[in-house]
Amino acid sequence: MGSTRRDRKAAEPAAAEPATAGKRGAPAPAEDEPDAKAAKKAEPEPAAKDVAPDEAAPMDADQEGGDADAEGDEAAKGAPVRRSGRARNPVRKARDPPKKPDAQKIPSHTYVENELLAPHLKEVGNLLEVKIPAECCASTNQHVKSRQLWGTDAYTSDSDIVAVLAHLGYYLPGVSIPPTLLELRATIRATEPSETFPSTSRNGIRSRSWGALRDGNLGYEVESCKAMTVDGKAIELHADANRIPTPCPTFFPNTVESVVHTRSSRDNDERKKRMIQQVTIQYNLCNEPWLKYNIAAVADQGFKRSQWTSARLRKETLYLESHSTRYELSCETELDEEGVPVGMADGGEAPEDTYRWARCNAPLPLENVRALGVPLPTSELSDVQAGLTWDQIAFGLNFVEVKGVQTKVVRLQYLPKMEAD
Repeated sequence: MGSTRRDRKAAEPAAAEPATAGKRGAPAPAEDEPDAKAAKKAEPEPAAKDVAPDEAAPMDADQEGGDADAEGDEAAKGAPVRRSGRARNPVRKARDPPKKPDAQKIPSHTYVENELLAPHLKEVGNLLEVKIPAECCASTNQHVKSRQLWGTDAYTSDSDIVAVLAHLGYYLPGVSIPPTLLELRATIRATEPSETFPSTSRNGIRSRSWGALRDGNLGYEVESCKAMTVDGKAIELHADANRIPTPCPTFFPNTVESVVHTRSSRDNDERKKRMIQQVTIQYNLCNEPWLKYNIAAVADQGFKRSQWTSARLRKETLYLESHSTRYELSCETELDEEGVPVGMADGGEAPEDTYRWARCNAPLPLENVRALGVPLPTSELSDVQAGLTWDQIAFGLNFVEVKGVQTKVVRLQYLPKMEAD
């Protein structure tokens, strides 16, 4: 038993030696590995830096494909995988240039009756686009009928925009709304408050006057206006202060307007207009009552020929006066006893009427005119223009135009034709 143990202890070192020798001998086949690594280091790498930048881009796909195949072969052989620089850093695509920010948009506000624009006009120079629906553009708008606007060209912030557009001549409200109109779009600019806002009459509407604004309120002016149709078209509108000529009113406001800092209510509005009736009777140069000249007195009274002023002059003569001179306008067509032009009784065609315009040598009283005959004889006239057609005679607001020459007149009177006494 003792020998056996000694034999076992002596055998253990001997058995350990072959195992150690086996471990040392195992790396023998791998002695070629340093040579393989040295060979790989000796191989020249592709000169990627020598490739031009323009030529490198088309080669990216092939190069990356080749690198992938090489990595697959090396992985299959058990060799360490070497990733290419192009695989680690792929080509970056060009980015789009940054977009420029859009221009500052103008704030918009939809028009509502009885709503003021003052809350939307906070600073001087601010722009605001007001959209006005078509149903608010009619003359039935209460703010247009009651003239809710103060100023001229520059208006107070509580002025109604529809009334302002009508006053400036951009748009004239009517009883009916055009079927193709969708809305109006007016661009207004906030302005500094003025010391006074004067009153003027334009396009059939008269603005009100106002003094200096208080409490930081601003005024506004209309920059532009356009009409939008139902089919999406935009029509630019232009201002015209004289789109409707100023008529000769039967009533006119008092020439003196008081500027106050309080607003009258709608119930007292009519009472505070201070309207006075216009005088329609004046005294002529002979101190006799005549009619004040106006368009209604010389305009046609109807569509029938007998109601035309040109036909009225067949039986009457029109006398007009300025502040110093009297004029006569008469028809030269001869009539028979029945008032029919001579020549028509026999079935012939009616001759074209001709007229005579002349200046009276002296203004005569009515009795003397009747004694001389109406129209007056040629001896009582000067600057006679005979044989005029009706197209050569025109009547204006305060003048009569004959063959392009205007004559200011202030009074008129019709006298029936009669023979001299």
